Amino acid sequence: MSNTTSSQQDEERKSHRGRRLLGILLVAVSLMLAIYLLVAYLGWQSGQQLLVERQQTEFVEQISRQIDLARENIAQGSYNLATRRLAWVLERDPGNVEAQTLQQQAQEALNIVLTPEIVVATAVPTSTPLPSPTPGVISDPEHELQRIQQLTDNEAWEDVVGTLRSFQQQFPDYKRMETDRLLYNAYLNLGLSLVDGEQAELALYYFSQAEKLGDLPQEAQDYRLWADWFLQGMGYYGVNWEVAVGYFRDLCLVAPFYQSSCDLLHEALIALGDQYAAAADWCPAQELYAEANRQEHSVELSDKLETAVTNCQSATPTPETITNTLPISNSQQFIGPPSLFSTPTPTFP
Repeated sequence: MSNTTSSQQDEERKSHRGRRLLGILLVAVSLMLAIYLLVAYLGWQSGQQLLVERQQTEFVEQISRQIDLARENIAQGSYNLATRRLAWVLERDPGNVEAQTLQQQAQEALNIVLTPEIVVATAVPTSTPLPSPTPGVISDPEHELQRIQQLTDNEAWEDVVGTLRSFQQQFPDYKRMETDRLLYNAYLNLGLSLVDGEQAELALYYFSQAEKLGDLPQEAQDYRLWADWFLQGMGYYGVNWEVAVGYFRDLCLVAPFYQSSCDLLHEALIALGDQYAAAADWCPAQELYAEANRQEHSVELSDKLETAVTNCQSATPTPETITNTLPISNSQQFIGPPSLFSTPTPTFP
C-alpha cells in the first residue's frame, strides 16, 4: 500500500515538474518573441525616421534648386518662367522668404515689360474687332502690313502666320526684315502658348520655324528641351519603362512643374520596379520602389517595398535581363540633359 502511494507521489512530482518546465519554456518563448517584436518595431521606426529625413533632405534640395534656377531665369529676362518656378516653390513652401522676394522681383520686371510706354488714363477699354482677311490678291502691301500689325497687337498669332505667309509669297522683297520679325514673333508666341499643353509636339514645330528666322530666347530653348524629354518619355511609356524613367527623372529634376513630370516619374518607377519584382530581381526593385516611395508614400507601395527589401536580403542577387519589356526598333540609349543655360541674342536676316 505504501509502495503504491509513493509511486503516485513520484508521478505527481514528475507531472508538476513537467508543468513547471513547460511554464518556464512558455515564458522564455514569450519573452524572446516580445524582444524580437520590440527589435522589429524599433527597426521599423528607425527606418521610417530615416525615410522621413531623406524625404525632407530631397525636398529641401529640390526647393533650393528651383530657387537657383528662378534666379538665373530672372537674370536672363525669362520672367514668366521664373514666376512659374517660384509659384511651384511657394505652393509647397509658402513661408519661403527667398522665393517670395524673387517672385516680387520677377513680377515687377514682368509688369515693366508688359506696361505700354504711353497710357491714356481716360481711355475706355473696348474689345478691338479683328480685321477681316484680305481676299485674293493683295493690291496694297502697306495697307496689308497695317492689318497684319493689328492682328499682332491682338495676339491672333495663327492669323498672323497665315497672313504673313501669303504676304511674303506675293511680296517676297517688300520690307522683308519687318515681315520676318513679325513672323518670328508669331511662331515664337504660338510655340510658347502650346508647349505646356496637349499640343507640345506642334509647339516644337513652331519653335523650329522661329529658329529659322532668329535665335530662340532662353525660355523657349528650355521649354523646347523639356517638351522633347516629355514627348520622348511618353513615347516609351508602357513600352520601355527604363528609358521612360530616364527622361522623366531628368524632367522632374529641372522642371517639376512641367506636364506633371514628377507624377509621371513616380508611375514609371513603380512600373519598372514591378517588372524587376516579376523577374524575382528584388534588389533593383527595392531601389526603384524606395525612390518612388520618397516621392509619394502609399500603403500599397510600402507593401511592395517591404516585400522587395525582405527578398533582396534573403536572396543572392543575380543580374538578369527583364524579359517583360517589349523590344523597340532603332532605340537609343538614354543620354542625360545637355547644358541648359546659355543666353543667345535674337537675330534677324
